[in-house]
Amino acid sequence: MVDRLIGPATTAALRTAYDDLLARQDANPSDRMLGGITCQVMRPAQAHPLFDRNPAVDNALVVAQQLIGTDQLVRTFDMLIYKPPGHPHVTPWHQDYAYGAMPFVDTGTQMHDRSIQFWVPLDDVDTQTGCMQFIPGRHQGPLLQHYVASGSSEDEGRLLALTDPTAQLDLSRVVVAEIPSGGCTMHAPGTPHFTGANHSADRPRRSYIFNIGVRSAE
Repeated sequence: MVDRLIGPATTAALRTAYDDLLARQDANPSDRMLGGITCQVMRPAQAHPLFDRNPAVDNALVVAQQLIGTDQLVRTFDMLIYKPPGHPHVTPWHQDYAYGAMPFVDTGTQMHDRSIQFWVPLDDVDTQTGCMQFIPGRHQGPLLQHYVASGSSEDEGRLLALTDPTAQLDLSRVVVAEIPSGGCTMHAPGTPHFTGANHSADRPRRSYIFNIGVRSAE
């Protein structure tokens, strides 16, 4: 994680664009409630020009090139997840790789995806507002067992969770990513992670999320 991926001016501009998309009910037909409980705006790059190209993505490409070891990189996915003040729901422990099939990828699958997810908070985040929490070093296979924690198993917006994180993970190794707005966390598709509820009475938690991966061969 880093304290600054983008500067204050870019952060403020993205925050304004974010609020604009939240206010537009027709921003994208794929917008949904993750697990039926948490607001998720899918593919904001298709709905607002600032999310199509901005310094966060440009800077992330530079960082990802160093981590992945190639310059043949592209943004492969983007979304916004919003937890307003008082939002009571956690995003439970899970591995993103599990979302690769319906309802989830088979337990024990060897994970091999060469991509990085950048999670950019547009507000200062801490445990009160639902910052990211990770288990480091567990990003390589095999995939742990998941289940559908909320929503329909046939819905793209289903919410997945590890079946028993206290047994599957060493929770004494949790890294809590309390970072300022404009910073970011980075994780692989196999990294177990969690975000809490937003217990604040007056602090929104606006997160801008995108993946950087290897460009597909033409």
